[in-house]
Amino acid sequence: MKRVWAIAKLTFQEGLRMRVVLVLLIILGIAMLRLPFALKGDETLSGRLQTFLAYSLGAMSVFLGLATAFLSCATLTGEIRSRSLHLVLAKPVTRFQVLAGKWLGVNLLNLLLVIAAGGVIFGFALYIKSQPELFTRDTLQLRDVIWTARVAAHPTLPDFLNDATEYVDGRMKRDPTFTTNRDAAIQENVKQREAGFRLIPPGEPREYVFENLTQPDAPETVLQVRFKARGTPIPRDDILFIDWVLVDPETGELVEAFRTEKRQAERHQFLFRAGGRLVQKGRAIIGVVNPLDPMDPRSMTQISFEAEDSLELLYKVGSFEWNYVKTLTLILFRLAFISAVGLFFGTFTSFPVACFCTLSIYLFCLGIPWWMESIGANLPPTAISAKVDPYGSFGPIVRTLLVPVLRFALPDFWQYDGIARLIDGYYISPATLAWSTLHTLVYGLALLAIPGWLIFQSREVAEVVA
Repeated sequence: MKRVWAIAKLTFQEGLRMRVVLVLLIILGIAMLRLPFALKGDETLSGRLQTFLAYSLGAMSVFLGLATAFLSCATLTGEIRSRSLHLVLAKPVTRFQVLAGKWLGVNLLNLLLVIAAGGVIFGFALYIKSQPELFTRDTLQLRDVIWTARVAAHPTLPDFLNDATEYVDGRMKRDPTFTTNRDAAIQENVKQREAGFRLIPPGEPREYVFENLTQPDAPETVLQVRFKARGTPIPRDDILFIDWVLVDPETGELVEAFRTEKRQAERHQFLFRAGGRLVQKGRAIIGVVNPLDPMDPRSMTQISFEAEDSLELLYKVGSFEWNYVKTLTLILFRLAFISAVGLFFGTFTSFPVACFCTLSIYLFCLGIPWWMESIGANLPPTAISAKVDPYGSFGPIVRTLLVPVLRFALPDFWQYDGIARLIDGYYISPATLAWSTLHTLVYGLALLAIPGWLIFQSREVAEVVA
């Protein structure tokens, strides 16, 4: 282990002297010192804080990713080219120890830089947060939407299985021509009932129950509702009127009632100070009423919350500080993967080729959602016509084979990104950290420790002179 630490120390010092790394770090430092005062967001304090966190953490992730790629590619290929690696291998040091030490050295430097840059960003975030707010809503937005960690609860769907089973069995008895598959018919009927549960006819109410919630720590706790409602047919001026009724789930008493007038098919949100009464014993009840349009009482627009996330109740489960630490940890895991990839290519290619391959994989991992969308990975097999399919008639077969390979071989940096969750006040779950650990840190180490070591073990680092 002493030999690994010795190589790690040398690699760490090499990274501090590398000009490309120093230039990237200087640019990052200038950006972090300038961003807190240059970004204004939407002219509110909460918008300014969100914009600063997004740009500063994004810049840190990108610049450290580039620095890691250059350093990890250069540290091994440079020693092979300069023949200084001959002196190392002439000592009782195995090639596995060389790879392990260099990976450890690169990531020790990354750890130091992430802690330093993360500390500076957090300090500026505290500075922005401490500035005077313009109005009360901005205070609530800052405290209860951004500087927190929340999860989104969805309405509990009633158990429609028994009703669907009775309906299908009854129809099969009454109608001999109804010969469809019984189980498939039951499942289809359940889906129809669930869709009807999310549909509110004109002038009618609907009650949505949220369960397994965390009890707010104070009566004045502010909760948030996010919704995306669609009107059918499209309402006049594309505006939906929705009446919201918040009730005490224990007593049934009215807590608060109000109306929203928002554009349909877009995501909206509202805050309310009813945490202490709305959530009781882990339950909350929100009534939604589809009122008749006061400007056109003859309107027959139906309101529907089509997707599961079209109606959400967000509540606090953690602190911003721990969420911030998790975000930095996810960035470190990403850098650990990039360093392993750079060292892997450095075992059998030159520095320019290793950089090209590593940066290409880095860009692919950053754009996984777009690459998947470009090949139709998110669409059903029959949704793309063979005439427009980039793979022609072989498209379904190619995607069936290619998509799983891409999902396994290339970590989705968007999926394992904590920055977007942090600035929206979303809780970064242990499951996200676990999957990120497996698909970035562990996967990168496996790539370096097995194929990387085997290639490096069999490679001649010097020509044999007769």
